[in-house]
Amino acid sequence: MFEGLKRKIAHYLIRRKYLRKNIQQLVFTNIISDSHDLFIVMPKEDKDFFHSLDILKYYQIHKKVITLFLPEYKYSLIPEKEKFKFISYHPHQVTRFNLPDKNLVSRLTGKEFDIVIDLNRKENVFFSAISNIVQSKIRVSFEKELSGRYYTMQITDKQSEPELSYRSFLSYLKMF
Repeated sequence: MFEGLKRKIAHYLIRRKYLRKNIQQLVFTNIISDSHDLFIVMPKEDKDFFHSLDILKYYQIHKKVITLFLPEYKYSLIPEKEKFKFISYHPHQVTRFNLPDKNLVSRLTGKEFDIVIDLNRKENVFFSAISNIVQSKIRVSFEKELSGRYYTMQITDKQSEPELSYRSFLSYLKMF
């Protein structure tokens, strides 16, 4: 009962604090392939985390500057760490409304990227807030309940297997 109420309050706070009011029209032709700076929010689920690494490899091959957002304890799971930038967080930086605390918000405020990619397949208010705190032309994510207003592009995922989901997600991103 209280979780649903907390989630609604969190969505209200995200809309009020972090969503940009003046959104300009974008042409999606080559918007991802022409970008240089990527901010990738790594998935919370462990099985998703492992399968999402293929997306990192793809963009690393294409010489993109990649900044990863992930929990501190998952840092060691990233292969070739020296090729990525990192912004990490600790579990205590998540408030009771599942939003980032003030310190994390201040670390992210003012950071600019060409694209934000949220690799979480399930709705998570914390990662939706993180995706909207940083400045970006475009925000990409899997389609999730109540997250349509937070992302510019959403990819529908009907797969139950994470490996297939991330393969189709990458195929979709390659089109742009």
